[in-house]
Amino acid sequence: MATCELSSTTTYPHPSAAEALHQVKDLAERDPLFSSALQAADSPQAASDLARRHGIEVSPAALWRHRGTLARGGQPTWRG
Repeated sequence: MATCELSSTTTYPHPSAAEALHQVKDLAERDPLFSSALQAADSPQAASDLARRHGIEVSPAALWRHRGTLARGGQPTWRG
């Protein structure tokens, strides 16, 4: 039986979800065009694709869970 061992020095090319969400929020605050596109995205998947085009890997699920913290004023980005 084969096993998969991971060393403690394994690195991952993608940031954690919290880091990626922080990057999305920072970019939205700095870049009005990105902010407008994020608010116009019709789904978390579309927002994830938008973030990916800007070099940020974030899952649609992470964006959905934090939808009320991405836009100024704490307004949800997508209706629940």
